[in-house]
Amino acid sequence: MKKKTFLYLFILFLFLFSKSNFAQELSLELTSINQIENKLLQKIDYQKKHKDSISVKREIYKITNYLKSKGYFTNTLDSIKKTAYSLISYFSLNEKTESAVITLPHNKIDIKNVEVKNNSFSIPIEKLQPTLLQISKTLDYQGKSFSKVNLKNIKLKNKILFADLEVLQSKKRNIDKVIIKGYDAFPKSYIKHFFNINDKTIFNKDKIIELTNESKSLQFIKEIKPPEVLFKKDSTLLYMYLKKHQNNSFDGLINFASKENGDILFNGHVDLKINNTLNRGEKFELFWNSIGDERQEFKISTEVPYIFNSVFTPNISFSIYKQDSTFLNTTFNAKLFYNLNSRVKIAFTYDAENSENLQEKISNNIETFNNYFLGFKFVYSIPKNDFFFNDKFSLEINPNLGKRKTKAISSNQFKLETTASYLWDISDRSSIFIRNSTGFLNSDDFIDNELFRIGGANSIRGFNEQSIYTKRYTFFNLEYRFLSSQKSYLYTILDIGNINTTFKNENLLGIGLGYLFTTKNSQINLSTITGKNSSKNFDFKNSKLIISWKSYF
Repeated sequence: MKKKTFLYLFILFLFLFSKSNFAQELSLELTSINQIENKLLQKIDYQKKHKDSISVKREIYKITNYLKSKGYFTNTLDSIKKTAYSLISYFSLNEKTESAVITLPHNKIDIKNVEVKNNSFSIPIEKLQPTLLQISKTLDYQGKSFSKVNLKNIKLKNKILFADLEVLQSKKRNIDKVIIKGYDAFPKSYIKHFFNINDKTIFNKDKIIELTNESKSLQFIKEIKPPEVLFKKDSTLLYMYLKKHQNNSFDGLINFASKENGDILFNGHVDLKINNTLNRGEKFELFWNSIGDERQEFKISTEVPYIFNSVFTPNISFSIYKQDSTFLNTTFNAKLFYNLNSRVKIAFTYDAENSENLQEKISNNIETFNNYFLGFKFVYSIPKNDFFFNDKFSLEINPNLGKRKTKAISSNQFKLETTASYLWDISDRSSIFIRNSTGFLNSDDFIDNELFRIGGANSIRGFNEQSIYTKRYTFFNLEYRFLSSQKSYLYTILDIGNINTTFKNENLLGIGLGYLFTTKNSQINLSTITGKNSSKNFDFKNSKLIISWKSYF
């Protein structure tokens, strides 16, 4: 009878409203002739503005269900009063059901945060719907996605709802096969080791959402549309729609000059990154930087994820660094990563360095040496999945134990490097980025050509590249970022650091402004920064203009 009354009221409302102007926006109001009930109705958060009668009908249906979830199972819509621009809906909430007593089925059901006695449990009525949803979610997590959870034999007595819980469990489903559409050469090792899918992987809704989020963190693919599932009688097929995304980049500028003896002098820099050319997710990087005869650096590195379809990812790099005519360092680094999941990976690390003193006849704190370090690396990251491939949070810790040998003596050493960053969203367009980098070298004695070299665009800004030699350092990079568009942002620069050289302890400070924007095939980052140390004031005549122009291909 109540359902028929509700239906008649809506038919009358639709008939009356069809005579009016459909283009006029409608305002929905809730009320009751009972003052106490009216106060409760005013506390409901609902959509008040509507473009047509269909939208109003849907909203009233939602409100009715919401009231039932709060214990007003016998609530009724008594009438609808129409004015020029509003619809006033009169409700009667009637008696509220305060609690529910649910009898469990014979097969055991895992229900969290509920005390079961004599095969039944009692809960406040507001917790009934969340509890039923939790049971459904638990079954879905177990791979029983088609299970049904219902209440039957429902009775209302003395403000208590009595019902029997009925759970019809479906067959447990695993993901039997993954089919990639749009990128046939997608590396199969990523399915097993990055997405963590094998023939024992349980199918559930959370796994589908997880796949979409994980796909966004891979820079060499783009998701065409969310994954889809084909359920067959005896198997479950997962379809992923991906396309290859070219993200190779080049940033470089080279110029030539002549030395006094007529030889050619190269100046400039090259930063080349080639990714996934062989469809294995591999990375290759080449970096070269030269500032005349003052400083020269050459570095190559490569990484092959899940080599030979194993769980291991090797990363190898080799570099040569020459500081004017004083010393030459050759470094070899090797890391063997093991991915615990898409966010956490650990690695065994090996570093070896040979350094040659090029001016042995001159008395300075530079010596010829060789060293090696064995260590462990922990990497944890939460991707933000934005256009710039930022991490919401990242943490890297790399402790090492090693030995240094000079012509005179051998010394045991300990080295620690850590980096942590966080991107805090203030609003849709504003965010604050903070990053800390810390390095610590412990040894019986120190020589300059073994120390950390910091300073520059990827370190503490406002100082020349790798111009600061230190045995211990910590610095913070702080930026306020404002999105000027989906592909660009303005940012402020505030870098604060402390270093401990072989002679003194010193504070560093860098301030500046920057703008990063993206064109069709390029990303351009412009910034100007001024730096100072404890013994000097800011001199804006020495401000540094940094231009990074990456071309993607």
